[in-house]
Amino acid sequence: MNKFCITGGIACGKSAVSDFLQKKGWEVIDTDRIAREQLEPGTEGHKKTVDAFGVNILNRSHLVDRTLLGRMVLSDPEKRKLLNSILHPLIRSVWNNRLQQHLRNSPGVPVVVVIPLLFETGGEDRFDSVACVASPFEFQLERLQQRGMNETEARQWIRAQEPVEEKIRKSHVVLWNNGSLELLNHQTELLEQVWLAQNE
Repeated sequence: MNKFCITGGIACGKSAVSDFLQKKGWEVIDTDRIAREQLEPGTEGHKKTVDAFGVNILNRSHLVDRTLLGRMVLSDPEKRKLLNSILHPLIRSVWNNRLQQHLRNSPGVPVVVVIPLLFETGGEDRFDSVACVASPFEFQLERLQQRGMNETEARQWIRAQEPVEEKIRKSHVVLWNNGSLELLNHQTELLEQVWLAQNE
């Protein structure tokens, strides 16, 4: 069975694509969800992150304040590099283990891994096909502001990632999300057909 990956820029529609595939019966391994799991109390990621950044990143319930941590690393590239060095190896180990387990236990169910920072972390060689979900800069900016960010923060988060143009260049397939959800779903349906044909 082939190994498929979805990547793309921040606020470009990766979740919409993976949600569509999940509703069609695909197994979805979401590394954003895994990242959140790695910051839960009692995990290796939680311990290492608190050791590195201090107890000030914890809220009153002793949970990592992800908004505060995000702002810390957004404004300081060295801190962002440190956090990535802690979490990315843990995240990769988890998604790889889940992928291998799925391939062994449910070979008849197609599976896709969603990795926003695929190229930034050098994981593209592990997949047979990579689909990039991309949008114009102004669309990304608008969506991030709709999520509650101010314009300065939104611009910083977009620029903290590899440019969408580079992600497009390195991917096998591109889903261009600058219209309606229906249009994106139609592109995803075509992507599913291509990927399922590759699995035959």
